[in-house]
Amino acid sequence: MVPGAFNIIGSSSGHYPVMSALISRPPLPSYDRRIPDFMWVSTNSEIDEPVLVEIEAPDKRWFTKSGAQTAHLTQALGQIADWKAWMGVPRNVEAFKAFYKLDRLAWQRRRFRPAYLLIYGRRAEASATPALTQRRSHLHADDVISMTFDRLRPNPNANQTVCVKAVASGRFVAISVPPTLTWSPLLAEDRAMILGLDAAIEANHCITPERQQFLIRRLAYWNEWARREQRGVITSRDQE
Repeated sequence: MVPGAFNIIGSSSGHYPVMSALISRPPLPSYDRRIPDFMWVSTNSEIDEPVLVEIEAPDKRWFTKSGAQTAHLTQALGQIADWKAWMGVPRNVEAFKAFYKLDRLAWQRRRFRPAYLLIYGRRAEASATPALTQRRSHLHADDVISMTFDRLRPNPNANQTVCVKAVASGRFVAISVPPTLTWSPLLAEDRAMILGLDAAIEANHCITPERQQFLIRRLAYWNEWARREQRGVITSRDQE
């Protein structure tokens, strides 16, 4: 339901996000103010695009009766401006890459381009008149995307993504897994970075007990496979 797994700016990517995971309450190293609600680190062949997500209440209004933006909206956009300012400092970017293990992908030399997503309010109010629709389109910069709750839809392409929390630099613990979870060589290396997948599988009551047991039993194999130097031929059909 959280947009951004496959890039939020420009055309959608076919690459899974880093760790195939949505990161809950992602720390920003040395940043001691309000952190994002969620973050994807989406990628494509050219760009690493962290998508920092701020979710506000659906009943918060965009505009006052006079057509000015509300104080709640100003505060939400100000929070995003603070994250942008932090990301604008080169040493912060390097610390961010190290914390989320993007430096292990440095050989790929992809460009680093953060993006910001605000989920706020309802369409009926934000686009009540053409004038308000136009005003809303000019509220923020091109790297800040805003959308109402009405636009949220399940993304079937994200059926292998899990949700994690970062507990230390390079250490991530699973919060939840989807009932559609499978093991695959294409995702094994990223998933080997995540602790607690077995507990998250066991906690998902939409997965049958038999399937839970199978996934947990095979987890050790796939983690060991991800550590091998010689892995053989990999195809997208190799999943279980």
